[in-house]
Amino acid sequence: MRPAVAEARDDPEGAAPRALRQRLRVVAVEGGRMRLEGQRISACAQCAARTGCGAGALADLSGPAPLRLSLPHDGAAAPGDEVVVAMPAGAFLGAASLAYLLPPAALAATAALASAAGAPDVLAAALCLPAFVLSLLPLRRADRRGRLLSALSVAEIHPAEDGRA
Repeated sequence: MRPAVAEARDDPEGAAPRALRQRLRVVAVEGGRMRLEGQRISACAQCAARTGCGAGALADLSGPAPLRLSLPHDGAAAPGDEVVVAMPAGAFLGAASLAYLLPPAALAATAALASAAGAPDVLAAALCLPAFVLSLLPLRRADRRGRLLSALSVAEIHPAEDGRA
């Protein structure tokens, strides 16, 4: 069975050979931006290992909060329409690396260096806290500059069935 969200497919315009996609509803258009909302789905919902999955457990704890995004509006979509947003797989991997790979790597490197220097465990643990905080700075910087959301684009527009929002 395929995941219900974000499957890798060919981009119809050829801009990105592999992209993650999700269908969202346009809830408002304000000042050149459109607000999108959709169901927050964990790709592991279809996985056989769901009961032992940490991401699945976190998704269960967070509840059914909807996914909300704001993207530039080009005038083609109206409130009530559904759009398919796409993110190139490479951009997704870059963002995931900043969020999920860099912090643990910084902690492991800090602990290893402290241990190699002969520091006591308490000092090694104390050094890990600022290393962890510093490892989050590249992600925050990318988010503040808009690099994470700038990789999202509207790939398809599906007009509302009744023509109203």
